[in-house]
Amino acid sequence: MKIITGMHRSGTSIVAKLFYEAGANMGSADTFYPADKWNPDGYFEQPDIHSINMPLINGHLWKFAYFWLPSTQTILKRAQNYSDSIRSIAPKYETSIIKETRFCLTLPAWLEYDTKVDRILVCLREPIQVAMSIKKRNYSPLRHGLWLWKIHNQRLLENVPKDIPIWYLNYHNLLNEATYVEELSRAFDFMGIDLKESQVKELLQSHVKPSMNHHSGSTIHYPNDIDGLWKHLQNKYRTQIQAK
Repeated sequence: MKIITGMHRSGTSIVAKLFYEAGANMGSADTFYPADKWNPDGYFEQPDIHSINMPLINGHLWKFAYFWLPSTQTILKRAQNYSDSIRSIAPKYETSIIKETRFCLTLPAWLEYDTKVDRILVCLREPIQVAMSIKKRNYSPLRHGLWLWKIHNQRLLENVPKDIPIWYLNYHNLLNEATYVEELSRAFDFMGIDLKESQVKELLQSHVKPSMNHHSGSTIHYPNDIDGLWKHLQNKYRTQIQAK
């Protein structure tokens, strides 16, 4: 299994759409989670993956769990009840690219029960833009959106084993016509998708809209923990490109 993940509202859905339109195996399109007003072009997620990840995070709190996210230890404890399901569902997607934001939190549970993860593509977006998008969708304070951004990215850094290759994609560069081709081509190459530059450009013209760049002018003075993590992630992004 290859994974596309990242904090909610960080561009994972448009990235998944571009991979799907490029011909990537993302499981059956017939079972994709349906589009809605927040993602009118679709989520490109598989409900049977949701059937594990959602209860691992939500527990008995349903969606209110996002105000008190469970620890990794709690997720692993809950996963004991889903071990058979994980072991039966994961092989179904052994050769697929699976997009799911919740893997930021639940990846250890899947690895615990023998899921083979070949590589992980992580979508990065400016924290304030994520927080403003979360506020618009959930009517929650900006500080809560920033906290969610921190927890999802922090957990992913903590929980991805060193032997699983990871690549960071910059959402802002994906929506910039001057940097789009290089940004997406590097992600395709990392995930084993072979496309010509002309084909990558066609995807831009067909599927990437300037209107996706919501809240692009938003600025804020970040708390030290958010600022430090964002700089750390940006440094990882730059370092991977320099090393390529």
